[in-house]
Amino acid sequence: MTAEKKPTIMERLIVLSETDIKKLKVISYGIASISLVVALYRIKPFAKFRTPSSIPSRFIQRKVQLQGTVKQIHPSCGTLLMVDHKPLIPLPRLSSPKYLPIKIAGLDITTNGISWLQTIVGQQEITFIPVTKEKEYLNCIVLLKQNQEHVKIGEELTKVGFALINKDFPKLTSKDKDVSNYQKCLLKAQKWAQNKRNGYWHFIIRPTVLWKMKQNLVKKVKDILPPFIIKQLNI
Repeated sequence: MTAEKKPTIMERLIVLSETDIKKLKVISYGIASISLVVALYRIKPFAKFRTPSSIPSRFIQRKVQLQGTVKQIHPSCGTLLMVDHKPLIPLPRLSSPKYLPIKIAGLDITTNGISWLQTIVGQQEITFIPVTKEKEYLNCIVLLKQNQEHVKIGEELTKVGFALINKDFPKLTSKDKDVSNYQKCLLKAQKWAQNKRNGYWHFIIRPTVLWKMKQNLVKKVKDILPPFIIKQLNI
């Protein structure tokens, strides 16, 4: 009988390397699978949110942008947008639709404001950023895409005098930059509405002779200047 040929050192090294590579592949696939599961859990791409309590707290802390379509507008709880939330990855669902109640953060909306929302926002797809959640609704910064730009609905409502800043909202001390900027935009919009006597302020602040003269002057200036300069001057 011929003696069995022993593998050389090089052959042993090759076998050992192949074994190590297989082990590394298994470990890599395992890590990748775990990472995918964790990522799916954190972003919840299939989740369709129907109640404020279903929104994870980390979504509020990180100001995660969500999308949905405004199906109804209810005057309860200071005006709620009933939104059909759109998951990142929609799946067929057999259950009857249930809408997520959203309130535009920081505002008390007037009757004219409700009509404005029904005309401008009703049946439109919006982006909403959760700020806080209550038992009955989710407080959100609401954005509507118009002409390739995202318009803050709360700011527009305040600017035309169809909404008032809630007295408790400016007192909130938020370290979040987005919320802080949103608060500043609302305050600026309300000051604009007061100066122009828009909406609600038309009946609250009586126009003086000086105010009327100023408005007439502004109108004449706007008739002369190009639109882009008027926009820059914010008049």
